[in-house]
Amino acid sequence: MVRGCVLLVVCLFVVPPAALAQARTDDPIRELLSEVRLLRQALERASTVGTRIQLLVARVQLQEQRIGDLSRRLDAVRAELREVEREISGVTPQVEMMTEAAQTEDVNERRAAEQAASMVRAQLDALERRRQELAGEEGLLSQQIAAEQGRWTDFNTRLEELEKTLR
Repeated sequence: MVRGCVLLVVCLFVVPPAALAQARTDDPIRELLSEVRLLRQALERASTVGTRIQLLVARVQLQEQRIGDLSRRLDAVRAELREVEREISGVTPQVEMMTEAAQTEDVNERRAAEQAASMVRAQLDALERRRQELAGEEGLLSQQIAAEQGRWTDFNTRLEELEKTLR
């Protein structure tokens, strides 16, 4: 019986502190496990956001290239348009002079002047058609640049939003 009482006292005083020690060691382990899980989630999120940022940066760079290419084409078209308009302004007085020269009474001179005026008018018509083509191309390129700049702005906005999520 004494032996049973001693066993009971030992169980009451020794076992509970051992059980508490076990519970205390479980709490830090659980806390560490929870912290590891949170860290893993944060790393996965950062990795996903980082990948998205890289893709958007690449898209922004591509848009900048497109805008640059279109701008160079637009500059070339405008330069050619100025050249065609300069040629038109040079040919127009020639047409007027040849038309006046065709007013002569000499038949041979009139035919030669009409023929020359006809050739210069054909050249002027070709220049006018080219000017219209270039003006149309200029408008189209301006629209394309505006659209590409809109896309660039959209990508840049999305990139800024992702950047804010990292803060």
